Amino acid sequence: MTLKKKLLPITRRRSSHDTIKSSVKLSEYSRKKREQILQAALETFLDLGYEGSSMNLVAERAGVIKQTIYSHFTDKETLFTNVIAAMTVDQAQGIFSTKSVEGKTPEQILKAFGDFLLSRYSDPSYAKLLRTIIGESGRFPKVAQLFTRATIKPGIGLLTSYFVNHPDINLSDPEAFARIFIGSLIHQSMQQNLLYGKTLLPFDSARLIDELISIFTLCST
Repeated sequence: MTLKKKLLPITRRRSSHDTIKSSVKLSEYSRKKREQILQAALETFLDLGYEGSSMNLVAERAGVIKQTIYSHFTDKETLFTNVIAAMTVDQAQGIFSTKSVEGKTPEQILKAFGDFLLSRYSDPSYAKLLRTIIGESGRFPKVAQLFTRATIKPGIGLLTSYFVNHPDINLSDPEAFARIFIGSLIHQSMQQNLLYGKTLLPFDSARLIDELISIFTLCST
């Protein structure tokens, strides 16, 4: 009687290289899934407003299960904040990165930041989102508070930090000038894009940026 030797399935041990490749693929998959959710959330908030939206509706539009959304965002408030940040501060941070500011004058950085602010408010999706936030702020102050925390406050912080840490900038009140710069451009953008200023009070926004930079140069030397 001969005993048949039981054959075990051959399995290949995963190398560290395999592990790295898998983690990179997972990271890329997770990033794309996050972007997919954020886009679906933006569309949902634009169509239904903050109060009218839900995690279920976002999941349905994104084509994912609700648990997938919760694996990226803890609740609707966090999701809404990330939608706003993705359209504003997350992109603005690149302007002030070490690589971006290297070899550039403060005037060039301010020009890039000013152009970015104007581009945001002229974007139809962002303008519609802003209208939604303003429209709901009376009944739901939390929505406006989330917007301010997610975009205006960190935006002022970014510019103030740049002023404070740059060795060649000598402003008497860096935060005040950051508020003047950002506030002036936000007012111009809202007046032109939301309040029909392009028809009633047309004004080339590039002129405003140039004048603000001229004032900055005078004040910082």
